[in-house]
Amino acid sequence: MNSMKKNGQKWKLIYKASRDGFSASDFHHHCDDQGPTISVIQSSDGGHLLGGYTSESWSPKGKYIHDSNNPFLFTLTNPHGIAPTKYSIRFPAYAIFPQICCGPQFGGGYDLFVGSDSQTKRNSYFCFPHSYNDTTNHGSLTFTGDTKLQTNDIESLSINTQIIK
Repeated sequence: MNSMKKNGQKWKLIYKASRDGFSASDFHHHCDDQGPTISVIQSSDGGHLLGGYTSESWSPKGKYIHDSNNPFLFTLTNPHGIAPTKYSIRFPAYAIFPQICCGPQFGGGYDLFVGSDSQTKRNSYFCFPHSYNDTTNHGSLTFTGDTKLQTNDIESLSINTQIIK
């Protein structure tokens, strides 16, 4: 993960859905106003790993949040055999969309939308690419091979940008 950010960081696990709960209120209780975060999602189908980074705080405003500090989506494992890949922002004005009714939402459209109770519902989805660049040309199927997403787990980590020595 540090290689994706290109700086040494200290990471702190602030939310783990399998421990803290999968509801949107559980996510926001642990992640709101925590500063920069990275969210790592494991899909139920195939156990694929994906997620996103934002330098902005999650705090439900019900509107898009501009992030010009290099937010990105990423895939670590996927059904296409794509190596770990970072997808940079194309439209920073649509970086994230924090809403009280949902977990992490990245991009307009939404490139990555995680609904409440995503471990039991297929209410999460991809509409990729919209605000983030698709450099691997698999579109919404990039991350799991499906446009819908059900999660096994979600972890969010806050980032202390102090350089690790």
